[in-house]
Amino acid sequence: MELKTADVAARLGVSPKTVQRWVRKYDIPLRKNEAGHYLFDEKTVALLERVKFEQGAALEAPPAPDRPSTPPRNVPIDALFQGYVEPQLTRVASRLDQLEQQLEQKADDVVSIQLLHHRREMEEITARLTALEQLVARLEQQLNNRPPSSHETPDEPKRKRRGLGRVMGLFA
Repeated sequence: MELKTADVAARLGVSPKTVQRWVRKYDIPLRKNEAGHYLFDEKTVALLERVKFEQGAALEAPPAPDRPSTPPRNVPIDALFQGYVEPQLTRVASRLDQLEQQLEQKADDVVSIQLLHHRREMEEITARLTALEQLVARLEQQLNNRPPSSHETPDEPKRKRRGLGRVMGLFA
């Protein structure tokens, strides 16, 4: 009897994706039909049941050795709180403090990296600005040191042309 992934998943009480993940993770050899779907036999289903059992056992945390898993009956609420709830609250608060410290450290690291990037960008901009200032200074120096050309006479005013062509142009 050959079962499909959905049938095996229903039988094991897990999702079909979980069954597919276990097949890939544990490299379980399976045949596939013409559509590429896994075909499971009873032997493979038994193997997957064992995998599920082992996965479930790994996920369950064993009870702490210093206290029983269930509180005793007829115990005052204060003693119950001190014996069971308070240690858990202390453990959770400790873990929360640790996570907050890690978060602060991560935020500091991110800000440091951002500052380094901004500093590098500012140094690049400063270098480009310095190069542009030098270029402008060189161009100004070249402009100031250039001799005046023959057609430029800044001291003499431009003379008016008076000739026959100009007079004839007035009558045209």
